[in-house]
Amino acid sequence: MSAAVRQLVDRGLALRAEIAAREAELKRVTLALEGAALTGEQVALADAEREGRQYLARGSTLTVPVVITADAVVKSFADGSKTYAYLQSLTGMVKLREFYRPETVWRAVFADGKELRAKAAGVLGAGAPAFVTACLQRDKNGIPKNKIAVEWSRATDNAAVTPKGEA
Repeated sequence: MSAAVRQLVDRGLALRAEIAAREAELKRVTLALEGAALTGEQVALADAEREGRQYLARGSTLTVPVVITADAVVKSFADGSKTYAYLQSLTGMVKLREFYRPETVWRAVFADGKELRAKAAGVLGAGAPAFVTACLQRDKNGIPKNKIAVEWSRATDNAAVTPKGEA
């Protein structure tokens, strides 16, 4: 293994640790600012068409608005649900379609191809390979998409790993 790869691995792991620490710190800072916004002086939003207020959190040189909106809308609901029935009663079916559209989708049951292949082999037997091939994501040229990932979270001690050709 080259020294350059060793340096990249070491730097990548150090960056991941630093990013995790900074993300945790930013989350604590954000939560504290949100708390200050709820108890501090609030002013009108810059966008008058939105519903809510904002707290102007002042730093040494910059001010960050902490926006408290009250206009989050339902993005989706199940057909036949209470939300569906209520909205339909207010608008009628024709007008409801002006705001929401019904969709029917098929969602994968399995997280990855490994699980899909195992299930397909058990359910479809000899037909499994053709089915799995048909399930692959493809690019615009019909070539199956590849995913490449550096799995930082799977890093292990060098003593536990002995690649072929190294001793």
